[in-house]
Amino acid sequence: MKKKLIISIFTLHCILCAVSAQTPPVTPAWAFRHIVWEDSLNTETGVNTLVGSYLSRNIPVEATIIDSPWSTAYNDFNWDTDRYPDPRNMIENLKRKGVKVILWLTGAVNQKSKDTALQQCETYDYVRSHQLGINNSTPHEWWKGYGIHIDFTNPKAVEWWNGQLDKVFVDGVYGWKVDQGEFWFGDTIRTSIGAMSNEEFRHYYYDAMHEYTVRKNPEGVIIARPYSHQGGYFASVDKMGLGWCGDFSGDWEGLKLQIDNIYRSTLRGYAAPACEVAGFFGKRSTKEEFVRYIQFGCMTAAIINGGENGAFTNHLPWHHGPDAEEIYRFCVVLHEQLVPYLFSTVVEAHLHGGTLLKNFSLKEESHQLGSHIFTKAITTAAPQAVSFHLPSEGEWYDFWTGELYSPGSEISRQYPLNRFPLFIKKGAIIPMDIRSETTGIGNEKMKGRYTFLVYPNGKSAQQCHLPVDDGTAYFDCTVSYDETRRKLTLNTSRPDRPYAFIIKNMAAVSAVDNAESWKYDPQKKELTILASGADKVLTIR
Repeated sequence: MKKKLIISIFTLHCILCAVSAQTPPVTPAWAFRHIVWEDSLNTETGVNTLVGSYLSRNIPVEATIIDSPWSTAYNDFNWDTDRYPDPRNMIENLKRKGVKVILWLTGAVNQKSKDTALQQCETYDYVRSHQLGINNSTPHEWWKGYGIHIDFTNPKAVEWWNGQLDKVFVDGVYGWKVDQGEFWFGDTIRTSIGAMSNEEFRHYYYDAMHEYTVRKNPEGVIIARPYSHQGGYFASVDKMGLGWCGDFSGDWEGLKLQIDNIYRSTLRGYAAPACEVAGFFGKRSTKEEFVRYIQFGCMTAAIINGGENGAFTNHLPWHHGPDAEEIYRFCVVLHEQLVPYLFSTVVEAHLHGGTLLKNFSLKEESHQLGSHIFTKAITTAAPQAVSFHLPSEGEWYDFWTGELYSPGSEISRQYPLNRFPLFIKKGAIIPMDIRSETTGIGNEKMKGRYTFLVYPNGKSAQQCHLPVDDGTAYFDCTVSYDETRRKLTLNTSRPDRPYAFIIKNMAAVSAVDNAESWKYDPQKKELTILASGADKVLTIR
């Protein structure tokens, strides 16, 4: 017994060391933005209606997921033209609106299918005769039918599979919602390199999908499970661009379970877990549950809203009334303003290790987003008070009131529906992408500029890894502020880029040296500066 225990502990230690040695990939900047989808109509009309309804209400949409069943059989990668009469035109029209397409798939090729136009995939016999599947290409029942799962340990199988993907991975398609199929094919999997556990095999599947995607499109991404209550860990830490923990209900229990899954993913080292707003199936969200879902979601890597539990009802903010729509718009825009901050934090994790969500508490359902933003999820109905502790390091400003709290302060209060716990660390320098006045931070004059939100605290400095465009390319930029000398310094390798600064809690200002323009708001005690150039020293008088 002692010997077995020693081996078990040693094995666990090796696994944890291997996991901790992995660093996450750089998530493309676009993938941090608002993603929507429906899994009810599963038609071209449904996609266009859904995307159009958001855009017409001035709610940005960056991408849409085309969920199953979009193909004629699982997984033949032939569009079902009864459902999607002109997929190329649909993708082109979405592209013109600035909306990217993400396609659903699994790794199984079916002989019998649950809900597709054809029962048998056209490649099923080929896969079986050429032994491209796991378990000696023996078919097995899974949640979408009965078929063979591709053996992603076999280079020939991967090469063949990639050729199938090429049929639909066209311009305008930016990635895959890589769903689980392997989970259903046994606890032990027989592969081309020997038997292994189901969890060991999963990495080959998700790794292959990640490697194909970024090779074909460096701005592409796979959305895959990190940790999920539906079977543990799935994608590799270093091969998962955007995490989606699985299928949740839209009620309080679903939200609480998802928070648990996201925090457990963070503990493992996954850098960019996103929130499935209002769940996917089961109970539908009430108005209050829906709003609390989106408020938590906007403080994760990405907002992903869709599913079969009310795709055209409970998942739509305006279904819950104009106030819910306004709150949803605010959360989406705030989240998208934070994309440079989210991106920079994930690049830092890629370079040196770490995650986007930090210092989380499963008990209090709270976390830091990066180093400078703190939030706590609300998972109970009003009028119950929300209680939590602020981080023990640093002082924290209440985003809504501007009140300053000491480290580790205990907060207990009721939050109206349009507010949630949100705090900014004193000394924070937060890179942002501001295009409008929707959130009260900045205005439309900052569109196209890299904007920095500064909360002074003596001498503070921040190196940022800023996205060049919507992909993974970035450049480094350092902003520092000396509160006593009232000097703001910008050091950047991109003098061709314009910048803006919003400095909070400022005393009266009479002039700003070396700025393009500036404006001081005495009521807010806020200074706004526009500037450009490689190295700038701005002196505030």
